[in-house]
Amino acid sequence: MKGLGVGVWTFGMGSERYVSDGYKPYLNLFERIEKIATLSGVDGVEITFPNDVNIENSGKFRTLLDQHNLTLCGMGVELVCDKEWQSGSFTSPDPQRRAKAISLTHSAMDLAAEFGLSNISLWLGQDGFDYTFQNDYAAAWNNLVEGIREAAKHRPDVSLGLEYKTSEPQMACYINSGGKALALAQATGQPNVGITLDVGHALNARENPAEIAAVLQAENRLFHIHLNDNYSWADDDMPVGSVHFMQYLELFYWLKKLNYSGWMSLDLYPYRDDPIEACKTSIHFVSKMQEIVDYPRFDHIIEDNRNKGSRSIRAVYELVFGE
Repeated sequence: MKGLGVGVWTFGMGSERYVSDGYKPYLNLFERIEKIATLSGVDGVEITFPNDVNIENSGKFRTLLDQHNLTLCGMGVELVCDKEWQSGSFTSPDPQRRAKAISLTHSAMDLAAEFGLSNISLWLGQDGFDYTFQNDYAAAWNNLVEGIREAAKHRPDVSLGLEYKTSEPQMACYINSGGKALALAQATGQPNVGITLDVGHALNARENPAEIAAVLQAENRLFHIHLNDNYSWADDDMPVGSVHFMQYLELFYWLKKLNYSGWMSLDLYPYRDDPIEACKTSIHFVSKMQEIVDYPRFDHIIEDNRNKGSRSIRAVYELVFGE
């Protein structure tokens, strides 16, 4: 992989529906970068456009990154966290709203190119529905295909990673699984449309992260990865490996086996936790996972026990914890 990054939202106020003003003091973007710069093992920073970084502050942002030897490793287009998107962005019934979503994506692609970033992410959490009979599903799908195709054609040198999620904010999101995201990417006919795999979202979709990563990589559509963990029923954005130890070990094994060469970002939201400690815990876990799958015997043990049911699990236990 290229390196490990941290999303700046990790150092947000920790707002939620019960404590709307958050659990932590407000830090501006540049204060958040200073926090991230203290983390050993972190190479990059992920932001959203235009809320975090835009044309007006991009120069100052670039200077700060250079000062700390950090790279812009990811960028999301903000099409969710504003009430103007409540009827959707790419699937909004309002053609002017759809046009604005495409225009914002074009601007984000341009800024990404200026920073040498080859991929941006599209999480379309407002594109979906709350109730049956609420939406025209055929029109929504057509608007997704046509709109994302138009966005992608703007710059073939910058890829669009569709970040799927089962729900939230909409009760049911249109792009709700790895398979649906892959189908949409292929339907656009554009090679620079693929997937940003958020491991927590895959768990919410009842997917095995290693399996869906292998499928997306086989189709050359795995562009970026968000690392976090949850209890499977909500997008908790907990430190990596908090819950799903074995699933993460298998994921890192397959990413190595399939030569994944993109970035990974910590996508954490530590409401009541210390964000520095949440990041350090995640960084330590990722490092250990990479060490384990690099063991000279690891490949042989996996292959020798393939298709042997629970024996394959015990082989991993014996390697990791000792016989």
